[in-house]
Amino acid sequence: MNKQNHQHGPGHGNVPHGYVPYWKRAHTDWRFWVGIMLMFLAMMVYVMTGDLAWRPGSQPPRLPPISDALGK
Repeated sequence: MNKQNHQHGPGHGNVPHGYVPYWKRAHTDWRFWVGIMLMFLAMMVYVMTGDLAWRPGSQPPRLPPISDALGK
C-alpha cells in the first residue's frame, strides 16, 4: 500500500479534511451576532449619554459662584 501525505503548509499535518477553525466559522453562529449587537448597543448608549453622565430626571450639580469659592 502506498500512503500519500498531503501537506497544506506548516502546522497542518494531522488536521481532518474539511476542518475549519472556530474563529473562522464564528461569524455564522447566532450567539456571536447577538453579542456584537449588544456591544454595539452599549457603545451607542455610552456615546449618546455623554460618557454615562446623563441620568433621567437629574440636573447637573450646581457649582458655587466664584466669589464664594475664593472666600470673599
